[in-house]
Amino acid sequence: MTSNGLFYNLKYHPNNKILLYIMKNFIKFLSVVFLLSSIVLACTSPQKLLEKGNYYEAVIQSVERLKKNPNNKKARETLAQAYPLAIENLLEDLKKDKLIQPQFANSHAAYTYEDLNRIYEKIQQSPVAKEIIKNPQKFYAELSEIKSLAAEEQYLAGTEQLSMGTKENAKKAYYYFQDADAFVGNYKDVSEKMELSYNMALIHVIAEFKSINSKMYKLSAESFYEQLQNGLQQIEQNKFVRFYSVSDAEKANLNNPDQFLEINFEDFVVGETHTKERIENMEVDSVKTGEITLDSGRKKDVFGTVKAEVSINHMEIISRGIVNLTIIENNRNILLNDNFPGDFIWFNEWGYYNGDERALNKNQLEICRNKQIPPPPPQQMFVEFTKPIYVQINNRLKNFYRNY
Repeated sequence: MTSNGLFYNLKYHPNNKILLYIMKNFIKFLSVVFLLSSIVLACTSPQKLLEKGNYYEAVIQSVERLKKNPNNKKARETLAQAYPLAIENLLEDLKKDKLIQPQFANSHAAYTYEDLNRIYEKIQQSPVAKEIIKNPQKFYAELSEIKSLAAEEQYLAGTEQLSMGTKENAKKAYYYFQDADAFVGNYKDVSEKMELSYNMALIHVIAEFKSINSKMYKLSAESFYEQLQNGLQQIEQNKFVRFYSVSDAEKANLNNPDQFLEINFEDFVVGETHTKERIENMEVDSVKTGEITLDSGRKKDVFGTVKAEVSINHMEIISRGIVNLTIIENNRNILLNDNFPGDFIWFNEWGYYNGDERALNKNQLEICRNKQIPPPPPQQMFVEFTKPIYVQINNRLKNFYRNY
């Protein structure tokens, strides 16, 4: 990360070529996205879906197209062909599931009846589709009857997994109980079983953010750690993992956590300053330097070489650091031990010249108009170099706990 002054931004440079380049390439990107979208839509047209044997989706897509354009001849023809095939296929699936997956035959049958009813509902939503399919079949009675059987299947599977006593089995049990509840709300004591299996599946992690040995940067480190804490809370929302600070773990009497997570600033430096001055001798030919009057009285431009000596001062202030992330199991087995570097470079250039201004290029002229400005405060530079570190650690934690 670099910045020429603390608040450097492209928007302050309306003629910046970089901005123009980005805009042009963004337009190209949109064109490519549009082209790819068109290809995908062509490949998933109702007719293509019918040809590939995906009769269910062919029906759904045909009805959607007829809603937008009731005179769509291809969609009419595809719906007429795909509907009986879709019903036949789904009813055939009911028979197959009883043989292939007898343990969850009723669950799969419930899903199949839901698909059958969705076809019926889609057709009912389109007057044109109702004209084409005169008597669409509905299976509400069959679905209602089988849902309780499906809920019992999921409930028994969850109970079996829960009895095995491991966290992984408890997690499977939770999802079985969740499905049972989806088939029949408040089925038996499924709410209590879901809570029990969830708590059994939880991974309890004590997260410790080590303080740094610097009063000057204490606030900046706390801001960095607050961001990481928010990231941990986001992980908790969808995973079987719960993070505790050291104090929270003590309050909860968590004496036997599953993991210890530690984040520590291994090393950092703020305000490493480098300054240098360079001299550039400039010379430009064919520059108008004046004019003369010929004997005829006509004036004529005089061209020559212009020169200038440019002195450019460059100040560069580097801030960088390394943060260590370690995750250890309760048995002291190290699961993860990574270092994450980050840096922030602030710079400022200013200068002056002696000679003819016309000898300077555009960049030199801009630098010579600059003034020496003070760098941002150390606290701000600390925050800046930790930003890329936060992104790295947050992504690493998300990936690590993805399967929990």
